Amino acid sequence: MAIRSIVVGTDGSDPSYRAFAMAVGLAVREQGCVHACFVSHVPGAAALGGFFAPVPLVGDAESDDHLAHFVTQELGQASVRGDFTCRSGEVATELELLAEDCKADLVVVGRSAHPTLHLGGVPRQLLGRGRFPILVVP
Repeated sequence: MAIRSIVVGTDGSDPSYRAFAMAVGLAVREQGCVHACFVSHVPGAAALGGFFAPVPLVGDAESDDHLAHFVTQELGQASVRGDFTCRSGEVATELELLAEDCKADLVVVGRSAHPTLHLGGVPRQLLGRGRFPILVVP
């Protein structure tokens, strides 16, 4: 099976940079395309007296710009087609939606940097749903 379209989640953490590097390497080998995505996670809502108060998004424009510049530069150096997008919402869901839009052959994510979480919430959710082939990079 050829891997032509790859979605990779990136958030600026070391595991996400390794996941991005793996996605780019696969795209070079398979002559594919990389769709990098940063998702501003909405942690949920805090219940306050029966009402829900939305929690602000995690992330800022400066880090988004830094990630966009990094992705664009790395894709150019590797001569790989691709793009960078920012979304907000639940991370695993947004990555799956992008994978659907791009008709992705593979979704690549980094393992959590927190050893107590083992795989981490996002990889665990993606693997549990089983909608796309998933590569979890340590």
